[in-house]
Amino acid sequence: MRVLKRFWAMPLALGFIFACAGALTAQEGEQANSAPLPTSMVPVDKLDQDWWKDRFEAQKARIAEGNVDLLLLGDSITHYWDTTGRAVEEYYYGDRNFANLGIGSDRTQHLLWRINNLPMENIHPKAAMLLIGVNNSFENSAEEVARAIRAIVDKLTGLYPDMPILLLKIFPAGEKPDHPTRLRVAAINALLPDMFNDYPNVTLMDIGHLWVDENGVIPKDLMPDFGHPNEEGYKLWGAEVEPVLSQMLGDTPKEKMP
Repeated sequence: MRVLKRFWAMPLALGFIFACAGALTAQEGEQANSAPLPTSMVPVDKLDQDWWKDRFEAQKARIAEGNVDLLLLGDSITHYWDTTGRAVEEYYYGDRNFANLGIGSDRTQHLLWRINNLPMENIHPKAAMLLIGVNNSFENSAEEVARAIRAIVDKLTGLYPDMPILLLKIFPAGEKPDHPTRLRVAAINALLPDMFNDYPNVTLMDIGHLWVDENGVIPKDLMPDFGHPNEEGYKLWGAEVEPVLSQMLGDTPKEKMP
């Protein structure tokens, strides 16, 4: 695993992060059948919600078409590349045969279900960018979310053994550094480096610095709701990951979008 990261101060969160960071090792030695899987790892759909079903069916049709070089996978933050960030998405990925597999409000278990139920055998992508987990933080422990993220990576690696994956640490959410969601997200992120040490196809990247000022506060002019980027935020995101994705795709990096 390659780790690309930058650091910014979050003193109020440090105690909480380190308290959780050691929890994973003991659990990973357990046999898979020794205890029920957490909800974060049990695939489940939301087909009873028409809007979700429609979005899934559109994704299913796109994958059935084939000719996908780049997968964008996640929840609403990825989904909104198609709405808030549409112009940015078109600039960076429009000529790269991408498929957006983000759906708003999804948790890890929903993304697992979708991957299991999309015709993934129709495609042979060159790269994937994955961002998921913030919605799980409200009901699952940091360990349960981290394990579920690994389950998604394992599923993708099983489908496409040679495909490089850009795994993004979960973006900060909540205006200030001591916001409860911010602390939960930080605890999940703290577990990811050790978890993916033995994954040569995974590049773990932390772009959380994009969303906070020098005091760790999320500016409304980048994330109006303190969780989802606006168009300017998507421009920053696209530019930040472009060198890594272009290398994975084997093409020429694009200039920063004006």
